[in-house]
Amino acid sequence: MLAALARSKEQQQRLVEDAGHELRTPLTSLRTNLDVLKRHPDIDSEARQQILLDIDRDTAELAALVEEVVTLAVDRHTDELAQPIEMKGLVTAVAARAARRSGRNIVVTGDTSVVVARRHLVDRAISNLLDNAVKFDTSNNDIEVSISGGKIVVSDRGPGIPESELDLIFERFHRAVASRTLPGSGLGLAIVADVARSHGGDVFARNREGGGAEIGFFLPTAEKHVE
Repeated sequence: MLAALARSKEQQQRLVEDAGHELRTPLTSLRTNLDVLKRHPDIDSEARQQILLDIDRDTAELAALVEEVVTLAVDRHTDELAQPIEMKGLVTAVAARAARRSGRNIVVTGDTSVVVARRHLVDRAISNLLDNAVKFDTSNNDIEVSISGGKIVVSDRGPGIPESELDLIFERFHRAVASRTLPGSGLGLAIVADVARSHGGDVFARNREGGGAEIGFFLPTAEKHVE
């Protein structure tokens, strides 16, 4: 028990340190841009507009980062109990929400695998995978989700993942080169990994034949499937 408490304290400390590091960049940018506006009130309209756009971007990045850090901290300490979950039903519901939010078509296929897990956390992991696919895939092709056993695979037709980054994308605050101009906290896929591993599963990522990526996770299945 003492070892578990020590690990939890160490994880919390690392999260705080990592978050503090990540917050510095948008905060520094905000301060710089606000200082420019204060010192140069007569700046031309085009430059002012660009600075305001930068401020909007930095504010959005800060908001996303704070929200994801809070989510990660809260989810680690949820009192929700594990329960049997029929994965296709849950994935279909999460995909419907993501489709309404993004306007994209999301196709769900697969079996009726049952896992024993905390529903709220698995819901969040699936949602984060779909948000990631929508962000990178601008092709307007269908986002595809397949279910097999306790494995969930989200497939897109985005730019794919550099081979050098395949082992890094699930690390906290990692931002792929292709994503550094896009909004996001760098925590979405880290949360997916956290959820999967906390249930005895794991995550994976690979490039897709024909372009795009396949990113997902697997969880141990229950003995029965829903018929």
